[in-house]
Amino acid sequence: MKGFTLLEMLLAIAVIAIVGTTISTAIGGVANQTYSLERKTVAHWISQNTITKLRLDLRSNPRALSEGRVTNRSFMGEREWLVETEIKSSEHPLLRRVEVDVYEVVQGDRRGPYDHLIAFVGRH
Repeated sequence: MKGFTLLEMLLAIAVIAIVGTTISTAIGGVANQTYSLERKTVAHWISQNTITKLRLDLRSNPRALSEGRVTNRSFMGEREWLVETEIKSSEHPLLRRVEVDVYEVVQGDRRGPYDHLIAFVGRH
């Protein structure tokens, strides 16, 4: 009578279980990395959009930016984001240092920052 013994069957099942666990762990790691990269990419887009909106506003209404901190909410990528913009003076009177921090809002809690962008914005 030919066939597999119980010990051989248990060994084969153990090998399949180990391989399956290893593969599922690797796939989970890739999924987490993909989600993290997507979140950082969207946050960077939001910070760039914030600077671009500020520069476009200055083109239509030329003025020196006033110093201070502004907090806004934004929705992008089916998520809510908190955008903190801080405007600081520089050595040149018409040039301002603008720092933008982007946080993700999850169930009312702020997570991050997922992006920090520094730009210099002037009247020209």
